[in-house]
Amino acid sequence: MRYAGRTSTTRSRALPEPSAHSPALTALAYSLYTSLGLERTRVRHLALRADRLGPDETAHHQLLLDEGDDKARRIEAVTDAARSRFGPRVITAATLTRPQRGGHPREQS
Repeated sequence: MRYAGRTSTTRSRALPEPSAHSPALTALAYSLYTSLGLERTRVRHLALRADRLGPDETAHHQLLLDEGDDKARRIEAVTDAARSRFGPRVITAATLTRPQRGGHPREQS
């Protein structure tokens, strides 16, 4: 993380198990940010790095009793397949779109 005064901080953390699940990666990124305890600090740059990546088939999947997590993983697999077939912009979070004339959403540039 680079701050407005051009100073920087580096932190690293590993997931407890290999994962290709976006919510797990997002939660880890937020926990790293929160652990810095920043208050009103102007951040100019935030970079995340993933290493020791491997094929999804080799990752272990912990069986859970939470049906919500399983549903999220199935949805993620479907969206990944759609992006592979039709391109990376075929499915976008609604918060990343903005209305255009005529009322239809348009991707931000």
